[in-house]
Order: sequence, then C-alpha cells, then structure tokens
Amino acid sequence: MSSRSHPISGWIYQLNLAALILIGIGFLLPLMITFTNSFMSEQEIALHHTTTLSLFDILEGVYQRFVPIRLIPREITFGQYRAVLIDQPSFLMLLVNSIRITAPVVLGNLVISLLTAYGFTCWRWKYKEILFFIYIVVMLMPLQAVLVPNFIIADQLGITQSYWAIIWPGIFAPFGTFLLRQSMKAIPEANYEAARIDGARDLYIFLFIVMPQMKAGIAALTMLVFIEYWNVVEQAVIFIRDYTREPLSVFLSRLSEGHIGLIFAASCVYMFFPFLWLIFGQEHLQKGIELSGVK
Repeated sequence: MSSRSHPISGWIYQLNLAALILIGIGFLLPLMITFTNSFMSEQEIALHHTTTLSLFDILEGVYQRFVPIRLIPREITFGQYRAVLIDQPSFLMLLVNSIRITAPVVLGNLVISLLTAYGFTCWRWKYKEILFFIYIVVMLMPLQAVLVPNFIIADQLGITQSYWAIIWPGIFAPFGTFLLRQSMKAIPEANYEAARIDGARDLYIFLFIVMPQMKAGIAALTMLVFIEYWNVVEQAVIFIRDYTREPLSVFLSRLSEGHIGLIFAASCVYMFFPFLWLIFGQEHLQKGIELSGVK
C-alpha cells in the first residue's frame, strides 16, 4: 500500500509546486512589468499602453482590440527617472512628505506599543483582559468606521489640516500592542520571576530582559507600520487638501491620469523603501509573526 502511495504523493507535490509557481508569477508579473517598463522611452510606453477601446466597442462585440503588454524594452533609457527625479523637484518634495508622516508614526507606535504590551503582559491588575479585549475589538474595526470619529476629534483639537491628524491615530493604533504582547507572552515567566526575586524593578526588567528578546517582534512591527503608513491614502485625502503637502501615495494616483510615461519610474522609486525594508528584514518579519502567533 505504501509503495503505491508514494508515486501519487509525488505527483500531488509536483502539482502543488507548479500551482504555487504559477501563483507566484501571477503576483510578480505586475512588479516585473512596472520595473522593466520604467526603462522604456515615452514613445514606446505610449505605443504599448494606449488603446482606443471604448464602451461602445464592447457593446458592439468588438473584442479583438486589447492593450499589448511588453515586458522587455526595445531600447533601455533612463529618461523616465531623469524626468521624475531631476525635472520634477516636486516629486522629491512629496517623497519627503511621506517620510514626515511615516517616521513619527513608526517611532511613536513602537514606543507606545512596547510600554503598553509590557503592562498587559507583566503587570497583574483586575480588568486587564477586559481592556485588552477592547483593544482587539478596536483593531478589528475597518478604517472607514473610525475615520468619522477621528475627524471629529481632530476638528476639536484644531489639527484637521495638519499631519498630526494622521500621525496621532497611527501612534496609538492597537495592532502594535496586540503583536508585541503576543511576542512577550512567548518569553518564559521564570525570567520575570527570577528578576523580581533578585530585586529588579520594572524598568530594569523592561530594558534588560524583555527588550533583548523582542528584536524580532520590534522589527516585524516596524516594517508593518512603515508599509501601512507609507501607502496611506484615505486619511491623506480627508485631512490634507494642500497638494504641496500631500504624501507621494496620493500624488501617484493623479500622476497616472495624464503622465503614463512617468508612472512606471515614479512607482519604482515609490516602492524602493518598502522593498528595501522587506529584503533586509524578511527573516525578522517572519520570526516576529511566528512568535506572536498571528496567522
């Protein structure tokens, strides 16, 4: 029975592997097209990404027209990158705007999440689990459900036209507390007890026992928060109405409307920082999520 089952399991393994490879290619294809097309000339991009197909053509049954997608450029040029990085100084200004939003959120959320997670993990108080359950409920609420309350509070504080209307909710977002608390629970309780027996206080335990064992969780949270607020769109559209102060994520949506020749290079520059984070921090990201138990 076992000898007959091995060939079948081998075929199943190969089919699963082939399916995963095809799915992976499907996910990577848009990124590959964006990267390779960023080295095409304006004329070649206009030739391969412009179509006269309209709704009336579809209704008439004309299905032969399609947008030809070209993966390899006929002639490599850096004209798009020069147009984005040199000829349009506003692009770098908007890139700085994204950093001005993302950096305070990442640093602030990391500090608040570490301290709050330590309180939920190591301190013993009566309503701890009830309050943590409220954290989870708030974390599961969709963004659209909290935008109106955030706007009302920001209006009362007088920061509706400021980056702080985006930064403050990001700093106190509950996901970081949930992620780090799950990671701290993986630390053996004996470590805390031994430190307390030796007379260590909470500050010493936090800095010299908890923090050294939280490197993976901290790296995972840093990357996840960075990617989330680097791609912020809804909050920026609502709270920032001055085009010179909006982040790059909002600008790209308008850039694609009339400058198809620049959108590929601009998208590659925009993806550079998240891609760099994921390459150098992939191991920490995987380990941090594994320790937290988040699926």
